[in-house]
Amino acid sequence: MIYVASKSKWAHWWRALRAAGVPIVAPWIDATLNAPGADEPDADIWSRHWETCLTSAAAADVCLFYAEEGSTQCGALIELGAALAAGKQCFIVSPYEWTIAHHPRCRVFPTLADAVEAILSRGRITKHRGRITEQGHQNRGV
Repeated sequence: MIYVASKSKWAHWWRALRAAGVPIVAPWIDATLNAPGADEPDADIWSRHWETCLTSAAAADVCLFYAEEGSTQCGALIELGAALAAGKQCFIVSPYEWTIAHHPRCRVFPTLADAVEAILSRGRITKHRGRITEQGHQNRGV
């Protein structure tokens, strides 16, 4: 499974990739608190949201961090850190030279397509008849 870490405005990209068969797991992309015009969540909702996101980032096989030019990153960096702390490989797509990119489990790519191709070519996550599956794991409709 791939955890995606980016600004919430890109949630539609991640949902489209997931619908195309890329095994993306990131609860924030479907969270109503990230919907345009949503009311500001209270502290309890934010607490549960962050717990779920960080647990998911740490449990995923890899983390895909996307940071476009001209945008600040906050939550995505925390999610990237959770994945690294859990020993996961992280794939970075950004025009910026992040110092965390020098971490031995980080790889940097110029485009999102390049990063997704590299993730899928790792051998553990594969495409099968138009669907993505993890080798040795049953595809459960992802």
